[in-house]
Amino acid sequence: MTSRFRAHHPSTPNRILVVLSLILLFTISFSAVGAQDLPVLRVGMNAPVALDPALGSNDPEIALNRAIYDYLVNVKPDSSIAPALASAWDISEDGLTYTFTLREGVTFHDGSAFSSADVVFTFNRLVELGSPALNLLGSDFVVAAPDATTVTFTLSAPNADFLYGVGSRWAGVLKDGATAPNTIGEGDAAFASFNGTGAFVLTSFSPDDRAVFTTNTAWWGWSEQEAGLSGLEFIYFEDPVAQVDALLSGVVDHVFKIPSAQFSGLEGVEGIVPIQIATSQHPVIRLRADAGFAGENPLVREAFKFATDRAALNDILLEGRGVVGHNDPISPVYGAFYDATAEDQAYDPAQACALLTEAGYPDGISLTLFTPDSLGYPELATVLQQFWAEACINVTIEVRPESVYYSTVDQPEDWFNVELGISGYGARPIPQQFLVEAYASTGIYNEAHWVDEELDALIAQAGATADTAERAAIYSQISAIFRERGPIIIPWFAPMLGASSAAVQGLEMNPFPGLTDYTLVSLAG
Repeated sequence: MTSRFRAHHPSTPNRILVVLSLILLFTISFSAVGAQDLPVLRVGMNAPVALDPALGSNDPEIALNRAIYDYLVNVKPDSSIAPALASAWDISEDGLTYTFTLREGVTFHDGSAFSSADVVFTFNRLVELGSPALNLLGSDFVVAAPDATTVTFTLSAPNADFLYGVGSRWAGVLKDGATAPNTIGEGDAAFASFNGTGAFVLTSFSPDDRAVFTTNTAWWGWSEQEAGLSGLEFIYFEDPVAQVDALLSGVVDHVFKIPSAQFSGLEGVEGIVPIQIATSQHPVIRLRADAGFAGENPLVREAFKFATDRAALNDILLEGRGVVGHNDPISPVYGAFYDATAEDQAYDPAQACALLTEAGYPDGISLTLFTPDSLGYPELATVLQQFWAEACINVTIEVRPESVYYSTVDQPEDWFNVELGISGYGARPIPQQFLVEAYASTGIYNEAHWVDEELDALIAQAGATADTAERAAIYSQISAIFRERGPIIIPWFAPMLGASSAAVQGLEMNPFPGLTDYTLVSLAG
């Protein structure tokens, strides 16, 4: 009797525990409902093509993986480096050993625990696949796991940019043994291989339509900040004008990489917040510089520089929003690394014609200019065609869809193989990344097929030099080589142009917008 009575009528302490339990249960239930009631951020962009985290390189591909996966360290929009899956790190005095301490209690989307084995697997896989991440990491390193929460990297030579490689956009950490990450499967587990530790979980994906994510409530980062979204939708539009129209009509909340002509039309529109940030983003107009092509001759390369009025191109096509540099990838945003004293070839069509005559083209030169259909580059090609016609350079323009243009490198009309083309390069946190990726003779994006031993030596020297003044002096020498004999023209360094609904709060658009951190975002109203 007594025991049954107590079971139905708890003592005062027990009643308090019951009441507290009910309050806790109510709070948890309320929080869960509140989380479900949070809004979804909708972002308009082009569709991704290469989904593998170690290989995809353009903004939509990086945005997809940035949502799902975490990095050991995060490279912030101001190029500073912050903790992520690694809570701390130490660099040995000789610069050859990097020791990372990992966060504890982190889990993958499938519920499995994150450990040092996952990091070792990820970075060894980057080497096996020849990922672009190796341009900053180098391939001559050994990664090891002394214990479950420690990872060490041992380098064969100092690398002043190694941390930027660790945090590069291809280095999202995979689960140990992930043999086919980001492969769409069948049935209820169709997206099981999109298995990261990141803030969002992929729940639906159609390359012709959209990617849908739900917020990962178990993400380790929510202990440091509060979630403002219940999920994300990346909605795919190949046409940048359609992306802007979707923003104006309320179909999406944010778009990036807006062409200048469309951006001007958004200024002053009620409910729309234009975003403009200075970056190192730029188009590259380049000639093949290897044997069998006209650009093999430095005189031809110089003729193209004299034929191009870069200041006028900036005024005409970007309404003066860009910054004209020195026909090399070192932008003014890099501060001390940019040589403001250098003098460039002035626009001089007659000099261009004279140089072509000296190079063996007395009647001028005729080529096909290939361009992707993005960022106003077809318009750039058209204006170039007009400028160059006065400088004994006649071009026919071929426009390719961006997703096709950059998708492969093994066809004659791919961006990597054409004789004369325009390519778009997104922002990089440091100039060294451009140099090792696209201009070192072994660079994975060396689309000019340019081999210059002096340049290679200087790029390597800069990579091993941590002192800012010493590195700036090296970059000044590199800029001089580009001016003297480089096979490229960089008409401007463009700002990144984007726009959001006025309801979007906390969005800091990254100079490379695919790396924008949406965990900081909320929607008002």
